[in-house]
Amino acid sequence: MKPIIITLMFLAQGEIKMQSFEIFETCSSWFHTNVAVTERKKKMFSDLYYHSYEGKKVVGYICNGKEPQ
Repeated sequence: MKPIIITLMFLAQGEIKMQSFEIFETCSSWFHTNVAVTERKKKMFSDLYYHSYEGKKVVGYICNGKEPQ
């Protein structure tokens, strides 16, 4: 399997910071194995999940074959 670039987006002091690195598995399996759900809030028609990776609050991720621009 060829490497894939995953970029995690973190909320840090009011701005979004990014950290990119290579993975050698599918994006979804890596995310579900390494990024933890820290809190779940039930809304009337949906659920809101909060995630963290190595103690940082994750607000999103990009996963593809190249570095984000």
